[in-house]
Amino acid sequence: MREQNIELYANISIGHENDFSVIEKRIIAAAQCNADAVVLSKSTPHLAIQPNQQYIKMNSKWGTLPYLEVANRSEIDEFTCKKILNLVDEIGIPLKWSVTDVESAQWVKDNTGTEEIKIHYDSRNDEGLIEFVINNFLWITYGGNEELIDMLLTRLDKPKYKKRVKLYHSTPKFPPQIEDLNLEVLENYQSRPHVGVGYEGRCEDIFPDCAVVFKNVDFIEKFLGDDDSEGAILSPKKFYDFFINMNQLEIANG
Repeated sequence: MREQNIELYANISIGHENDFSVIEKRIIAAAQCNADAVVLSKSTPHLAIQPNQQYIKMNSKWGTLPYLEVANRSEIDEFTCKKILNLVDEIGIPLKWSVTDVESAQWVKDNTGTEEIKIHYDSRNDEGLIEFVINNFLWITYGGNEELIDMLLTRLDKPKYKKRVKLYHSTPKFPPQIEDLNLEVLENYQSRPHVGVGYEGRCEDIFPDCAVVFKNVDFIEKFLGDDDSEGAILSPKKFYDFFINMNQLEIANG
């Protein structure tokens, strides 16, 4: 059991292709790596994929298919979702959901019963999605657009919307360059009262993400893949190494 204050989330969303055996392995690995929670993404492919890219042919485990069809088949369905919920309940690790649009947020609400939601960084400018989560979830994780943060916090400051908000910083690029990180944003978020502050690390090198420890954030989210994962998606071994480094830096930071 960790004794430090920063929570570590394992985002296991990339490349699972709705294959429960892959998702199961990653959830178990996250628990073994002492992650405080796992994160899965839900999207509506025809909304998330640009129209001019939807019918580009791509190789997949189902053969050569249009990008849109591969994306649809790769989305978590109700059957897989039930198995995931049973697994995380059995293991005892919290599950968080990241959504890209109103349809996917509604799906998560209907199929999981969760009261916590994260707005995917690529959907940070979607005012309709923000409005939906304000009215349908108790805990909201959001980041990226200063004007919409102000709107969100103003709305949630009213007695009718007694919510709990976490603000997180990330980058549009995956992976980003060091000069794109702009970690000063975290201090801006921390200047706002009554919010949690976190960081979604998309770097290939874990050093910049370790540096975030000294920003005194509340949580760090890293991407966890399989044994042969590379780059910004960490293998379980590299994820555990990051966990150890983060703990040591927390101790050093007092």
